[in-house]
Amino acid sequence: MSDSFPLPPEFEGFVREQLAAGRFRSEGELIRTALRILAERVAAPALDPAWLKRAIDDGLSSKPAQPAGPAFWESLRTRVRSTARERDGD
Repeated sequence: MSDSFPLPPEFEGFVREQLAAGRFRSEGELIRTALRILAERVAAPALDPAWLKRAIDDGLSSKPAQPAGPAFWESLRTRVRSTARERDGD
């Protein structure tokens, strides 16, 4: 797909600025990068500000955290080792 698309003047200026600054070698590279970033954003709802606000609200309304003492770390080590063994087929 090799088409030409008209851009509003502010985007044309932005493209020229990016090329002049050496951030991209061509208009095509800039457009491909912009589309890749857009696709990643669409595919990653975790980047959605509403999701982040909900996660923060959930954390603030949860019970107070317990200090991470020796028992917590040993439990974490055990879970990590178990997961690694399952993954590696041991």
